[in-house]
Amino acid sequence: MDIQGKTIAVTGASGMIGIYICRSLLRAGAKVVGVVRNPAKAAFLAEEGVEFRTADLADVEALAEAFGGCDAIVSNAAMYVVQKSMHAWAEHEKANLEGTRHVYEAAHRAKVQRVIQISTFGIYRWSIFRVLDEQSPQLNGARRQGGPYRATKQTSEALAWEMARHFQLKVTSLRPTAVYGARDFNFMRPVYRLLRLPLLPMPSIAFPIVYAGDVADAVVGALKNDASIGHAYNVGGENIQVAEFMKALHEVVPASPRVYALPIPIGVKIDNSKAARDLGFRNRPFADALREVVAEDPPRLKRA
Repeated sequence: MDIQGKTIAVTGASGMIGIYICRSLLRAGAKVVGVVRNPAKAAFLAEEGVEFRTADLADVEALAEAFGGCDAIVSNAAMYVVQKSMHAWAEHEKANLEGTRHVYEAAHRAKVQRVIQISTFGIYRWSIFRVLDEQSPQLNGARRQGGPYRATKQTSEALAWEMARHFQLKVTSLRPTAVYGARDFNFMRPVYRLLRLPLLPMPSIAFPIVYAGDVADAVVGALKNDASIGHAYNVGGENIQVAEFMKALHEVVPASPRVYALPIPIGVKIDNSKAARDLGFRNRPFADALREVVAEDPPRLKRA
């Protein structure tokens, strides 16, 4: 698809990844419709060119109206809550599973065929003994394997493929690893709290951490390449150690504590080669990405 001048709807546009997706689409020349519950949450995007339309994932009619006149949809909205609660399963199923069902029903009603599904590498059975590619074994989300988030994302992606077949939609699924970026309450904020320590010794294991801006660029790459239809892609961080991320952050924020890595030669690794080939996916260096993150969302380094 030539997305220049095309209208692309993004659910969850006010969330951390959604903001990056909107901006990548705008840079590519698309018209962007942010489909959110509360446009005020990211009002600055309206100044950048995003048109907001209000809809809740629970409301198929409102979603269909919001998708009206769009050429494609990025199904990005999801719930990811680290804290456990007695309602965690119900809340994640409502947002991730039922929300996906409603997005695809609404896409069909609005006669929008092209959809990008934002999934996660959390749907895989993680292992330190093999590199994860798109064919790696998945969790059984229906049996609640992996916890509320990972399980409901596995079932929601499976549902997306099922509904795509039923409604004859043209779907591409992207599976990011752990994502970091500005306005990031799940990853960067806890990292920023660590920066208040005078010294930071940490185990040096491999775990793929990906910049939200690189995931967003992969969305654009998927929309531009019709050959990606019907495929899933890993869009994850490089297979390098977590300590390298913290060391890069120390370079960007000199007032942060020096990192002392404790070598542990194990980790979870992922194969991004398919996305690199088809979508132009790449991992920009940690230091480059973190400069952008810190400029937009600076840490408060007052010592605890």
